[in-house]
Amino acid sequence: MHIIYHCYGGTHTSVVASYIHIGVLPTDRIPTKEEIEGIPMFDKLNGQNDTGHIVSVGSDEYGNIIYSLGVKSGKKLIESALKDLYYHLFNNNNGLLIIDTSSATNWIMKIGGFTSIALKMPIIGRPLVTYGVRKAYKNIVQIVKNIKAQESAEYNAIKR
Repeated sequence: MHIIYHCYGGTHTSVVASYIHIGVLPTDRIPTKEEIEGIPMFDKLNGQNDTGHIVSVGSDEYGNIIYSLGVKSGKKLIESALKDLYYHLFNNNNGLLIIDTSSATNWIMKIGGFTSIALKMPIIGRPLVTYGVRKAYKNIVQIVKNIKAQESAEYNAIKR
Protein backbone atom coordinates (compact mmCIF):
# COMPACT_ATOMS: atom_id res chain seq x y z
CA MET A 1 0.00 0.00 0.00
CA HIS A 2 1.05 3.59 -0.62
CA ILE A 3 0.11 6.13 2.05
CA ILE A 4 0.51 9.81 1.21
CA TYR A 5 0.18 12.45 3.92
CA HIS A 6 -0.26 15.96 2.53
CA CYS A 7 -0.62 19.51 3.78
CA TYR A 8 -0.34 22.98 2.32
CA GLY A 9 3.44 23.33 2.12
CA GLY A 10 4.57 19.76 2.69
CA THR A 11 7.12 20.68 5.34
CA HIS A 12 5.17 20.58 8.61
CA THR A 13 2.08 18.50 9.47
CA SER A 14 2.50 16.04 6.58
CA VAL A 15 6.17 15.52 7.40
CA VAL A 16 5.49 15.10 11.12
CA ALA A 17 2.61 12.68 10.43
CA SER A 18 4.81 10.64 8.08
CA TYR A 19 7.55 10.31 10.67
CA ILE A 20 5.04 9.41 13.37
CA HIS A 21 3.65 6.75 11.03
CA ILE A 22 7.02 5.06 10.48
CA GLY A 23 7.86 5.20 14.19
CA VAL A 24 10.58 7.85 14.18
CA LEU A 25 8.49 10.24 16.27
CA PRO A 26 6.63 8.99 19.36
CA THR A 27 2.87 8.54 19.77
CA ASP A 28 2.89 8.44 23.56
CA ARG A 29 4.43 11.85 24.30
CA ILE A 30 5.09 15.23 22.71
CA PRO A 31 8.57 15.21 21.19
CA THR A 32 11.20 17.75 22.12
CA LYS A 33 12.02 20.74 19.96
CA GLU A 34 15.24 18.96 18.95
CA GLU A 35 13.41 15.79 17.91
CA ILE A 36 11.01 17.73 15.70
CA GLU A 37 13.65 19.97 14.17
CA GLY A 38 15.90 16.94 13.63
CA ILE A 39 13.54 15.47 11.05
CA PRO A 40 15.36 15.80 7.71
CA MET A 41 12.48 17.49 5.83
CA PHE A 42 10.99 19.55 8.65
CA ASP A 43 10.54 23.22 7.66
CA LYS A 44 12.90 22.89 4.70
CA LEU A 45 12.42 23.25 0.98
CA ASN A 46 15.33 21.71 -0.83
CA GLY A 47 14.08 20.71 -4.27
CA GLN A 48 13.15 17.20 -3.18
CA ASN A 49 10.33 18.21 -0.89
CA ASP A 50 9.24 21.38 -2.65
CA THR A 51 5.51 21.68 -3.14
CA GLY A 52 4.19 19.15 -5.62
CA HIS A 53 6.97 16.60 -5.10
CA ILE A 54 6.02 13.31 -3.46
CA VAL A 55 8.76 12.36 -1.03
CA SER A 56 9.16 8.79 0.19
CA VAL A 57 9.77 8.92 3.94
CA GLY A 58 10.08 5.19 4.63
CA SER A 59 8.12 2.02 5.28
CA ASP A 60 5.90 1.05 8.18
CA GLU A 61 5.62 -2.23 10.06
CA TYR A 62 3.30 -3.64 7.36
CA GLY A 63 5.71 -2.84 4.54
CA ASN A 64 3.60 0.05 3.25
CA ILE A 65 5.46 2.99 1.76
CA ILE A 66 4.82 6.31 3.48
CA TYR A 67 5.08 9.62 1.62
CA SER A 68 4.83 13.34 2.33
CA LEU A 69 3.52 15.93 -0.11
CA GLY A 70 2.85 19.67 -0.25
CA VAL A 71 -0.16 20.66 -2.35
CA LYS A 72 -0.56 24.44 -1.80
CA SER A 73 -4.11 25.35 -2.89
CA GLY A 74 -4.36 22.46 -5.38
CA LYS A 75 -5.52 19.82 -2.88
CA LYS A 76 -8.54 18.59 -4.85
CA LEU A 77 -6.69 18.66 -8.16
CA ILE A 78 -3.69 16.76 -6.84
CA GLU A 79 -5.78 14.20 -4.92
CA SER A 80 -7.83 13.50 -8.08
CA ALA A 81 -4.73 13.24 -10.25
CA LEU A 82 -3.04 10.81 -7.84
CA LYS A 83 -6.14 8.62 -7.62
CA ASP A 84 -6.56 8.59 -11.40
CA LEU A 85 -2.90 7.76 -12.01
CA TYR A 86 -2.97 4.97 -9.44
CA TYR A 87 -6.15 3.57 -10.99
CA HIS A 88 -4.63 3.64 -14.49
CA LEU A 89 -1.53 1.86 -13.24
CA PHE A 90 -3.23 -0.79 -11.08
CA ASN A 91 -6.90 -0.88 -12.23
CA ASN A 92 -8.10 -0.07 -8.70
CA ASN A 93 -7.43 2.34 -5.85
CA ASN A 94 -7.31 -0.26 -3.08
CA GLY A 95 -3.60 0.24 -2.40
CA LEU A 96 -3.66 4.02 -2.09
CA LEU A 97 -4.48 6.21 0.90
CA ILE A 98 -4.27 9.99 0.61
CA ILE A 99 -4.53 11.81 3.94
CA ASP A 100 -4.95 15.55 4.38
CA THR A 101 -3.20 16.59 7.60
CA SER A 102 -3.98 20.29 7.31
CA SER A 103 -6.82 20.01 9.85
CA ALA A 104 -4.11 19.77 12.52
CA THR A 105 -2.45 23.01 11.41
CA ASN A 106 -2.86 25.89 13.85
CA TRP A 107 -2.32 29.62 13.38
CA ILE A 108 1.09 29.48 15.08
CA MET A 109 2.29 26.98 12.49
CA LYS A 110 0.89 29.10 9.66
CA ILE A 111 2.69 32.23 10.86
CA GLY A 112 5.90 30.32 11.60
CA GLY A 113 5.85 28.47 8.28
CA PHE A 114 5.19 31.65 6.33
CA THR A 115 7.99 33.46 8.14
CA SER A 116 10.44 30.60 7.76
CA ILE A 117 9.69 29.50 4.19
CA ALA A 118 8.07 32.40 2.31
CA LEU A 119 9.98 35.21 4.00
CA LYS A 120 13.15 33.08 4.20
CA MET A 121 13.64 33.85 7.89
CA PRO A 122 13.93 30.41 9.52
CA ILE A 123 15.73 31.83 12.52
CA ILE A 124 12.41 33.47 13.48
CA GLY A 125 9.89 31.15 11.82
CA ARG A 126 11.24 27.71 12.71
CA PRO A 127 10.94 28.14 16.50
CA LEU A 128 7.36 29.35 15.98
CA VAL A 129 6.38 26.46 13.73
CA THR A 130 8.06 23.97 16.07
CA TYR A 131 6.10 25.41 18.99
CA GLY A 132 2.93 25.16 16.91
CA VAL A 133 3.66 21.53 16.03
CA ARG A 134 4.17 20.71 19.69
CA LYS A 135 0.79 22.34 20.49
CA ALA A 136 -0.93 20.40 17.66
CA TYR A 137 1.00 17.16 18.16
CA LYS A 138 -1.82 15.18 19.77
CA ASN A 139 -4.07 16.05 16.82
CA ILE A 140 -1.42 14.90 14.34
CA VAL A 141 -0.94 11.67 16.30
CA GLN A 142 -4.70 11.07 16.21
CA ILE A 143 -4.75 11.41 12.40
CA VAL A 144 -1.96 8.83 12.16
CA LYS A 145 -3.64 6.50 14.67
CA ASN A 146 -6.84 6.59 12.63
CA ILE A 147 -4.93 5.63 9.48
CA LYS A 148 -2.98 2.91 11.30
CA ALA A 149 -6.24 1.43 12.64
CA GLN A 150 -7.64 1.33 9.11
CA GLU A 151 -4.38 -0.13 7.83
CA SER A 152 -4.32 -2.79 10.55
CA ALA A 153 -7.91 -3.81 9.80
CA GLU A 154 -7.09 -4.16 6.10
CA TYR A 155 -3.91 -6.12 6.85
CA ASN A 156 -5.77 -8.52 9.17
CA ALA A 157 -8.58 -8.97 6.64
CA ILE A 158 -6.06 -9.95 3.96
CA LYS A 159 -4.13 -12.20 6.35
CA ARG A 160 -7.20 -14.34 7.21
